[in-house]
Amino acid sequence: MTLCWVTVVSVWCLIALSSARRSGAEDGDVLEKINSARCTSRCLTLHMTQLTASFKHLQSDDVLGWCDSHRRCSQCLQPCKELWETRRSLSQTPCEKLHECVTSWEFLQSLRVGKQGDCPPPQRATGFAAACVESCSADKHCSASKKCCFNGCGHTCQAPANLYKGVPLKPRKDMSFLEDLQGQLEVSWMSKFNVTIEPVLYILQRRWNRGIHPSEDDASPWNTVAMTMEDRVLLKDVRPHRWYQFRVSAVNSQGTRGFTTPSKHFFSTRDPFPPDTPQNVRAGNETQVPDGSRVGVQVLWDPPREGDLPVHHYKVTWSARHAPRPSAQDRKDNARVTLEALCEMDLQGLLPGTSYLIQVQAISYWGQKRLKSGRAQLTFTTQSTGKQLTFTTETKGLSSLPAPPGPERMKGEFSNELPSAPRLVIPAGPEPVPRLATPPTLRLEAASPHYHNDQLQVKVFWKRRHQETPTDSSTYILRWYPHMCVSNVTKAEKRATVQGTHFVITGLLFACKYWIAVAPIAAEGVERSEAVTAVITPPCSAVRARGGKAVPCAKEELPLVSRKVVMRPEKLSAEFHTVNGSLQCLFRWQLSQDAPGQTPIAGFQFSWVQVSPRTIATDGQDTLISQTQILAPDQRSLTVRGMQPDSTYKLQVQVLSGRGSGPSVARTLHTPPLNTTLL
Repeated sequence: MTLCWVTVVSVWCLIALSSARRSGAEDGDVLEKINSARCTSRCLTLHMTQLTASFKHLQSDDVLGWCDSHRRCSQCLQPCKELWETRRSLSQTPCEKLHECVTSWEFLQSLRVGKQGDCPPPQRATGFAAACVESCSADKHCSASKKCCFNGCGHTCQAPANLYKGVPLKPRKDMSFLEDLQGQLEVSWMSKFNVTIEPVLYILQRRWNRGIHPSEDDASPWNTVAMTMEDRVLLKDVRPHRWYQFRVSAVNSQGTRGFTTPSKHFFSTRDPFPPDTPQNVRAGNETQVPDGSRVGVQVLWDPPREGDLPVHHYKVTWSARHAPRPSAQDRKDNARVTLEALCEMDLQGLLPGTSYLIQVQAISYWGQKRLKSGRAQLTFTTQSTGKQLTFTTETKGLSSLPAPPGPERMKGEFSNELPSAPRLVIPAGPEPVPRLATPPTLRLEAASPHYHNDQLQVKVFWKRRHQETPTDSSTYILRWYPHMCVSNVTKAEKRATVQGTHFVITGLLFACKYWIAVAPIAAEGVERSEAVTAVITPPCSAVRARGGKAVPCAKEELPLVSRKVVMRPEKLSAEFHTVNGSLQCLFRWQLSQDAPGQTPIAGFQFSWVQVSPRTIATDGQDTLISQTQILAPDQRSLTVRGMQPDSTYKLQVQVLSGRGSGPSVARTLHTPPLNTTLL
């Protein structure tokens, strides 16, 4: 019996230790931010006499400014600021001759070793906490808020005493949002009265998701954005058309009670700014044709800093320096666009020993409009006999100026260069990008798709990169197919034999991405080089026929967002077991019968929360924070351990799909009391 008990204890310790390590890895950044705030509050508390004499209200960021300019207070803040900015604890070496800095460093070390709260008296330990074993050696070996404490015989993980002694109350969960025309967002909250005289610092975190609806499942991880002594923060990096959530934590030197529940979603409606200028434009490999009459250069660049919108494609233009002013046709011939947001391009047919100016511009879409960045420039000289490629780079254009705040001033920033199809959000999936082993001999471009003769069509045209010779074929094979469509339709590839250099493709599907390729008909045994481009057709609802009349749309071409997920969970049941003195429950559910045309599910969200009779009487007010697990789509059961006996729980199972949350089933149940012996 003793051996069995020791084995169970050892296994339990290993599970608890691994769980604590995983939790520590996930919450490490938050803990460092909280420790930095506790360190800052301690420094301000040490100078409370001077602060109360200088300030009428202590909860102001001016107090932090005073501390930065005060010699002893700034020495105390040095390790706190270092931890906040770098997540690295400052070495003690720079603090050796500064007493305030040394004591602050030692305080941070104590926070890293010990958790919030005190160890209870050894005589109060019960159950496993009183076992004569060495199950831990430090607080970090214990899960959640438990501490490693002496029980009179050994060390075990125990619930701390005085966990929230002297700790400030959480702010109220309601937050207010105010956005100005420049896109700056003021987030404010209401603070509860302070239970101590120590200064309180607030840590603000946020997360966000894209889409037409808010979604916690698709949201980014929580990110710390500010530490302040006031009850408001002004954020200057809020992106348009994102769903934001915020939470805040009140901290002093004694610790924190945790973050508030996530706020209601905030959706920024301002118009986006143009993308920033591409960075680090440079020349790569240079090649020459066998007779040396023409050279090719690979141009590369780095993407711009993250902006309001993703880059759809880049426009590259080039011209010979000190040459006569090019005509409009020459400027068009010396301009190309990348396939999607590819950060490289091969320029062929350049003259050797000639100085060229290359300009790279980022293009983003906002509805049917294009937003252009400033132009990044590269000046270089192509190779001639015995000479190497030389180049310089510079950046100029719109991105160096402040972006306009509204659509009226951005009106002049839109252009009409190809490709001119609007950006279309298509369900994620594998997307093979054509890779050409050698540069194509043709340049293929496409105009904007348009509606004519009761069908959607697009005109494509191509041109040879070198001067046409008598041996070149004037007959081409053109092929196209829809690579991906919002309505998930599949169509076979189509081909056409074309005499000439342009063709109108008719009968296109709405809301699809097409691959289009053209190649000259070559003699047998001669390698055929194929040029490729992509065209994105608009959704049917965005197309107008002559006279502005709406186009009749087929049901199968309607976007998926209009289809509802009708499969729902049902028959939620519970089965209770007593294991090692604790109550665990096995929950099972079923899914409604599948029917044709239903959207497949992506998984389940199972939530449970313990409630009290008072909570039920007040319609859910003051409930505890619920616990949630995301399950695979083929999982129809879940075992929950550590449930409280003789208690009331609210349960919910919700269907998740690629479009967000779906139907759910909820149930309230009462757990049975513990009336069995240990298994």
